[in-house]
Amino acid sequence: MGADLVEPKKPRRSANSSGQHGIAVLLVIACLAILAPFTMSFNYQARVDWQSAVNVRDEVSARHIQRGAMQLSLLLFEIQRMVFNQKQFRDFMGTMDITQVAPYLMSVFGTSDGAEGLGALAGVDGTVFKDLALTEGSFEFRVYAESGKINVNCLANQKDDATNPAARTMHTLDALMSPQIYNPLFEEEKSDGQYYTRQEILAAMADYVDDDRQRFDVTRGISLGGNENYRYAELADPYLARNGRLDSVEELHLVQGIDDDWMAAFGHELTVYGDCLVNLNFASAEQVASVIRYSISEEDRWKTEGENFILRVMPVANFLVQYREFNLFESLEQVKDIIADPSQFMTMSRGLLGSQSGAADDDDYVNLPVPPDGLKTYIREKRMDSTNPQPGMEGVATVAPERIYTIEVMTTVGNVTKRFTAVYDMQYPRSQSSGKGVWLHVRED
Repeated sequence: MGADLVEPKKPRRSANSSGQHGIAVLLVIACLAILAPFTMSFNYQARVDWQSAVNVRDEVSARHIQRGAMQLSLLLFEIQRMVFNQKQFRDFMGTMDITQVAPYLMSVFGTSDGAEGLGALAGVDGTVFKDLALTEGSFEFRVYAESGKINVNCLANQKDDATNPAARTMHTLDALMSPQIYNPLFEEEKSDGQYYTRQEILAAMADYVDDDRQRFDVTRGISLGGNENYRYAELADPYLARNGRLDSVEELHLVQGIDDDWMAAFGHELTVYGDCLVNLNFASAEQVASVIRYSISEEDRWKTEGENFILRVMPVANFLVQYREFNLFESLEQVKDIIADPSQFMTMSRGLLGSQSGAADDDDYVNLPVPPDGLKTYIREKRMDSTNPQPGMEGVATVAPERIYTIEVMTTVGNVTKRFTAVYDMQYPRSQSSGKGVWLHVRED
């Protein structure tokens, strides 16, 4: 007989064994819960430290690029001094300024595609310049002539005659602020709870800059009577009026009635450098119109009064600004001739168009702008009578080569963007070395 097969019994798990496994799982979960925040915090801090190190590296690189662009700008200023300002070059190529070509020349060094752009502009193979560009990072270069802006320090240069620089500067500032689009700036309540008109702001600017204690008369353009009382010393953060020339345009924030909105609208048109003559090669249309007003003939004076100033003078001023875009003015006589007959420029354009098309049909010129009516001006001072001298164009304007420039360098390296601003005077004599040229102002943001 065969014996019956008996299945062996499985050992039983005790309750204590199951409980031990559950406790182990809980301990593991607890450890993970404790370690996870520390691990995440460590990883986050490591990434922050790594990115900070990268930003520091990029910031150092950006600063070095700025310094390089600053040194390259000195080369441009020497080109202006030694080439563009020379009579031989002007006789051969015409009147030029470094502001017209600097952005294209500097783009070769600042951007990877700058060489191609310069090559396309000059009609040469730009690949020969490709190795000059930066491999890491880039920069944009801008240069401005300071004589093309309104020198607010001229408000302190007050003369009771026809060439009064303070009055001319005031009229130019008034024309700058006159468009109705700026009305909200003078209709809103300022931080001190007051409202200020255009004339009140002009008077406050002049009183802050001039060196006397008498109130500025906007009508006469000089300080006449009455004591200045702007209560700067009674503010929560008191200060005294400068009563002297400003060192920077930003100081205008301290003038009564001028706030951030006003500076945002007009600050880019102002400067504290240079003399008080308007350089017609760089001035804005508003400044050119001011020169026309001061040099207009007696028979055309009615064209500068009231609405005629906007309708008749401003179109001529805008025409001059467009005309000088590629070739600056060589003399005040040339400016006078263009003001007298702006159509002469359009005549040259029509002749060129006719030679290309082979026809002289008026339909070919339908898309050309209509030149404004001319105005009769004069160069030298004239006296209409013994008490009414007129300064003439040479008393208020010039076409001399520029000497003071402002450069802006916008540098980008990785996530770092830096802005560098500096002012350079080409004719300032150096005190510790031979030659001329010095940086008047340097600021890094």
